[in-house]
Amino acid sequence: MDARDTPTQTGVFRITRRRLLLGAGGAVAVVGATGLWLGVGQRLAARLTDQRFRNAVHRDGAFAPSVYLAVQPDGEVVIWLTRAEMGQGVATALPLVIAEELDADWSRVRVEQAIAEEDYDFGPMATVASASVRSQWIELRRAGAAARHMLVGAAAAAWGVRARDCTTRDGQVQHEASGRQADYGALAEAAATRRAPLRPRLKAPADFRLLGRSQPRLEIPAKVSGRAVYGLDTRVEGMLHAAIARSPTLGGELAGVEDAAARAVPGVVEVLRTGVGVAVLARDSWSALRGRDALQLEWRPATVSAGVSARSIAERLREALDQGTPGIARDDADVLARLDEAASVHRAVYEVPYLAHAPLEPMNCIAQVRDGTCEVWAPTQVPGNAREVAASVAGLPLERVRVHTTLLGGAFGRRATSDFVAEAVELAARVDAPVQVIWSREDDTRHGLHRDAAAQSLAATLDERGRPVLWHHRVASAGPDPVTPGSVNGLALMGADRLPYAVGPMRVDWTGVQVPVRTMIWRAVGHSYTAFAIESFLDELAHASGQDPLELRLALLEGAPRLRHCLERLAALCDWDGRAGRAGRWLGLAAAECFDSHVAQAVELTADAQGRLAVSRLWCVADCGVLVHPDTVVAQLEGGMLFGLTAALYGQLGIEEGAVQGGNFDDYRLMALAETPPIAVELIQSGAAPGGVGEVGVPPIAPALANALFAARGLRVRKLPLAPELRLDA
Repeated sequence: MDARDTPTQTGVFRITRRRLLLGAGGAVAVVGATGLWLGVGQRLAARLTDQRFRNAVHRDGAFAPSVYLAVQPDGEVVIWLTRAEMGQGVATALPLVIAEELDADWSRVRVEQAIAEEDYDFGPMATVASASVRSQWIELRRAGAAARHMLVGAAAAAWGVRARDCTTRDGQVQHEASGRQADYGALAEAAATRRAPLRPRLKAPADFRLLGRSQPRLEIPAKVSGRAVYGLDTRVEGMLHAAIARSPTLGGELAGVEDAAARAVPGVVEVLRTGVGVAVLARDSWSALRGRDALQLEWRPATVSAGVSARSIAERLREALDQGTPGIARDDADVLARLDEAASVHRAVYEVPYLAHAPLEPMNCIAQVRDGTCEVWAPTQVPGNAREVAASVAGLPLERVRVHTTLLGGAFGRRATSDFVAEAVELAARVDAPVQVIWSREDDTRHGLHRDAAAQSLAATLDERGRPVLWHHRVASAGPDPVTPGSVNGLALMGADRLPYAVGPMRVDWTGVQVPVRTMIWRAVGHSYTAFAIESFLDELAHASGQDPLELRLALLEGAPRLRHCLERLAALCDWDGRAGRAGRWLGLAAAECFDSHVAQAVELTADAQGRLAVSRLWCVADCGVLVHPDTVVAQLEGGMLFGLTAALYGQLGIEEGAVQGGNFDDYRLMALAETPPIAVELIQSGAAPGGVGEVGVPPIAPALANALFAARGLRVRKLPLAPELRLDA
């Protein structure tokens, strides 16, 4: 495999290592045959290995957490990726940030995946909340700039010239006056003796040569050629495969097992009871799955799941909006009392169902517990948490556990938990072999952790201009944890407690409903449903007061110029003013401010000869600040829109008698390629620091669709999914 094709997956090979421990200081580097190893911080330890595994550690420095880089004697630059690559392009975007400040030759950059282990502290490694670039923007630039400073200093000292008279470009230091130049590789040894600046001078954006231009993505060739190694592709010598039978109902307990038929399946080597069910271990995954299907099991349903259904949960959520003791996240001026006194109040209730994450690659993990150590290979968003979970399950100290992050075949928040890691470690600790736990698609849909269901009530009063002067937003969401009266679930209120719109004094509160359905963050987290309610309600207020929905939003965004500009550009793109003249075509729009980005979207609906509606076009304008890799930003916005549109049209998990219904993509519907409408995306460069892009495409699409449906049919739909409504006859 070409190492430039994909972040190296280490640990699946037997590795020979030799160590070199360095002292402490403002910056330390390893000198010698391995080139210049750079770490920005107060302490750096490093170890050198063969070509499959090199790494560096830094601790508590001014730039912590930091990604480390190595300049090899031949000029190759190795950069360690501390975030998970799951299709969002961080394996290119994050190295680009370093390479820009380093002035590296992009064709000579190689990326290696960082490993979570005791000897190598890369700081937080979680890949969540669209934070990879925006949380590391400054420290990665400083790491590259510090390395460049040391290389320039080495060249200037060798040439007897001033460092300020030297320039860098494409992996070289140049001195124009004398015509001298040197490759970074040739300068590595000398540069390693120099002290790194704690606050290196960073480039002005006008001087960027790599950032803002869509460089070739490093991970794409391996993906399109089939050489990329995902979690399910990873192999460890002597590995067994395990499939686990789980309770068909939520929280059910195992009452009886007959495993003779399972043990008779060729390839099956063991059947074990586990904390979640019964595991069948085999020489290959097919045998493990066949063996699991051959088990004869008796389950005892849990009392807490008796009678639980999607309908009953929805009813409890609606009741929770009017009952209980909500936790108050914000109350500007006794809003509830003032609403009670108002002569006219506009009110609406919005509902969203449980949703599956449905990544293309189901959950899986390899674990090996041997000789007082634990090693894990997993497609995880949170290798630090996976390491802690593995240590707890294996009964080992944390320093005895290593976690290798493989490529992820999608995640959307599902892999931000480590239940599948715990299962693999539990089994590996009981057998003398590495174990790969594999979830089927049906396992993922029925037994995974899901986006919480929610009901939301909004209330507002309007002044004589039709603008809100009081605003109340209550969210009721359902999850498995006990609910303390008066507590607040901040994730459920994301997007609700801080509005870009000037809507007057606000009250925002939350109440919870405890049900046995396990939940986990889902792409865009609370924004995924609060935006549906807020943006739909704004449309309702506009129509109730005889205003254009766009004009009302613009009037309320005087204090939010970036989002206002996005809406203005969106209106021009989709020809909002000309929509009345489009026979058989209707538009809806919505906007959101989330993850430090600003986005506005429009949906066009058209009707066929039978009057059935279909989504015919999508538009998106986004201000995500400085653009590291524009093509990736566009791809992420498009992907987020289609992800959100799929959920808005079809997404819902059925629950009957305490059992999650559905299984594969035939009954948990995703949009097909043939259904995908044309998408136009415009990016606004505001000069602000980079915002998130992986999740920001999701929130506005559902309300924009609902608002387009109102324009087409005069039907105000406040409950997702919307596909049944789109089949209405004209």
